[in-house]
Amino acid sequence: MAYSMTGYGRGESLGQGICCIVEIRSVNHRFREIVIHAPREFLKFEDRLKRFVAEHVGRGRIDIFITLEEAGESLTTVKINRNITDAYIAIARQLSDDLELSWDIGVTGFLSLPGVLELTSMEVDSEEIWGLIEQSADQAMTELKEMRAKEGQFLVRDIVNRTEYIEELAGQIRERAPRVLEDYRVRLEARLAELLGEIPVDESRIVSETAIYADRSDITEELVRLASHALQVYEIAKEDGPIGRRLEFLVQEMQREANTIGSKSQDSEISHWVVEIKGQLEKIREQVQNIE
Repeated sequence: MAYSMTGYGRGESLGQGICCIVEIRSVNHRFREIVIHAPREFLKFEDRLKRFVAEHVGRGRIDIFITLEEAGESLTTVKINRNITDAYIAIARQLSDDLELSWDIGVTGFLSLPGVLELTSMEVDSEEIWGLIEQSADQAMTELKEMRAKEGQFLVRDIVNRTEYIEELAGQIRERAPRVLEDYRVRLEARLAELLGEIPVDESRIVSETAIYADRSDITEELVRLASHALQVYEIAKEDGPIGRRLEFLVQEMQREANTIGSKSQDSEISHWVVEIKGQLEKIREQVQNIE
């Protein structure tokens, strides 16, 4: 089964007071590039995540987004820093005594002073966090691969259909090629007769010129190779795993054969079919760039 390089997946898992969300997005890329987007404290899991992704994805740019949220009981608690509070009180009393002023800042006032309140987070085991990330990442990867597989099937089907059309066009060129040679012979005889007038036309010269033209414009080998490449496209399209680069190579080779056919032929009908083949190959090339 062929996979597209474009897809999205999301996974979510719950732990003790923690909800872990992992999103994986992929787009086409010449090689495999994995980028982790996560809070700094979770970057220690980067190598593990990259190895996990590498087991499932052969090519493409993969962005992984990790979000941890509180679920149920809060992981954050509020505490009073008694050292700072006592220092504030001592200073306030000293100023009150020195300046002979009363002070009535009250509890609310103290709570608003910098450093009096502290937010602390509960310690969560590192391996427990990784377990949640791994579980969410596995769910996200399953969704991602399902989307990539569906898109991949569509792309391969389109490539096969276009390749079949190219073969139809090549068949028309194959049928037309012998008539092109005969048309050349007829035009050559007519031209010589016009130039020579009453002088008899040398048949051996016509045969010689026709043979030279036939050799120079022969496209049999190009058509055979084009058909061979098309057959390989069908075979590769049935395979599992990454096939994009091999298809890309075949498209380049088919483009080369089409260019050669176009340069050798001086027939308007064949030229028209060659242009259509090139157009189909360009569309196939665009599709191949999205296949893993």
